[in-house]
Amino acid sequence: MKVMRWLNLQGESSSQKSFIANGMLGKLSRWLRLLGYDVLYFHDIEDDELLERAKRSNRILLTKDFTLYKRALMSNIEAVMLRGKDLEEDLALLASLNLINLEFNENSTRCPLCNAKLRVTRDKDEVKNTVPPNILEKYCFFWICDGCGKVYWLGSHWNSINKSLLKAKLLTKKFG
Repeated sequence: MKVMRWLNLQGESSSQKSFIANGMLGKLSRWLRLLGYDVLYFHDIEDDELLERAKRSNRILLTKDFTLYKRALMSNIEAVMLRGKDLEEDLALLASLNLINLEFNENSTRCPLCNAKLRVTRDKDEVKNTVPPNILEKYCFFWICDGCGKVYWLGSHWNSINKSLLKAKLLTKKFG
């Protein structure tokens, strides 16, 4: 699997890294945000604008577009060329390069939709008007996005999230 070239990444912890992803990587962007990473994602942005934003904001470009990847490197923009066949392979590759940590941290997670930091609340009164009553009864804490107003909780999808993270961790050893 062809990977990347990176510049000046030494000395940064993975939690400090921020990314920008092109239109092919919406699902990966949401997962990285869930893991606490600041990820700009644009569904329909032109490559020139994407490269300019990456350079201006000092973000690592994530792409599956080889031409865009080459242009980033020629412009001295840090970039990762992802070639995984699924989400877990892409996460594993990023983890094997020490760009991300595959551990979920409830205090640093971001909104998968808008990228704002989420805050944890145990105050059910704060979310009672936005979540169904059965969810309010069942769960004792929630994440609130002050950016878009979305409320999250550890629902039935949590098992599949953990399975995907476990698969990515196992694959990381293969890439490492």
